[in-house]
Amino acid sequence: MNILNSDILNIDVNQKTINSVIYFHGVGIHSGKAVNMKLIPAQENFGIIFKRVDLEKDNLIKVDVNNIEDSRFCSKLKNNKGVFVSTIEHLLATLHALDINNLLIEINSSELPAMDGSSNEFTNKINEIGIKMQKIPKKIVKIQKTISVRLGERFIKVDPSASLSFTVKINYPNTLIGKDKYCYTHNKHNFLNEICYARTFCMSKDVTKLRAYGYGLGGNLNNAIVVDENKLLNSSGLRCKQEFVKHKVLDCVGDFYMCGLPIIGKFHASEPGHELNNKLLKKIFKNKDNFKIVESNSFQPYFPMQNNILTNINVA
Repeated sequence: MNILNSDILNIDVNQKTINSVIYFHGVGIHSGKAVNMKLIPAQENFGIIFKRVDLEKDNLIKVDVNNIEDSRFCSKLKNNKGVFVSTIEHLLATLHALDINNLLIEINSSELPAMDGSSNEFTNKINEIGIKMQKIPKKIVKIQKTISVRLGERFIKVDPSASLSFTVKINYPNTLIGKDKYCYTHNKHNFLNEICYARTFCMSKDVTKLRAYGYGLGGNLNNAIVVDENKLLNSSGLRCKQEFVKHKVLDCVGDFYMCGLPIIGKFHASEPGHELNNKLLKKIFKNKDNFKIVESNSFQPYFPMQNNILTNINVA
């Protein structure tokens, strides 16, 4: 069997970085501050590390489960000196999907730029620059047993699997968003075609409350979908059907790369959010019986025959 487009399926066994430096500029959706960010190629086994260049010391924050800081409205990492970086989920979703394992991210603020409220711009720029294959096999986190967490009626659980997938339900009664469900199997092809462009969203009635707590100060109709009960305030409309629930899936893809390694498991969630996702990830790594770290050259993934993702495979 000759695989012509192995990057579509995320089955390359070796680590990856980007070909050259990439620059981003924007506004933090919560801080409202202008942000400059630079993605820099890194060597094998470097991992993904943020560097706060606005600070002179203690400014490195590694993407690692031990650095996850509980946060409700965005995902946040904090080092042991208390230095943090937030709203990282959309960039991490892109890195997860493009299978990038080693990267230095220089940023002059505590929050990433919101861009258009999705992963689309991050993904497009990295694809334009290109990805460099490295020489050392990557490692993968494989779930070994069923693990779950719950907050009231909301919950998320993960089961052992041979691929990464998410089944996500949302419920916003008496609103345009309503009740919805989406099933997603993770690979580069599906990420690009199904979820990377799905934008963050909020209810207009919550904007004042968010800002009173210091959140959403940089939010606007260019980087978020805003819903007023049964009316969409964005004149451009939605980008696709099920954009709301697709964005929740996108957040999950990013949040579960906060351990710093690709993860393999079958996730089911009802009304997930960053704090719920973070709790599950911490619970997974709390007990070594819950997971196994394997080298990708010893791991045989399973790719379901759906969505025509195997059309570029020839069987000899």
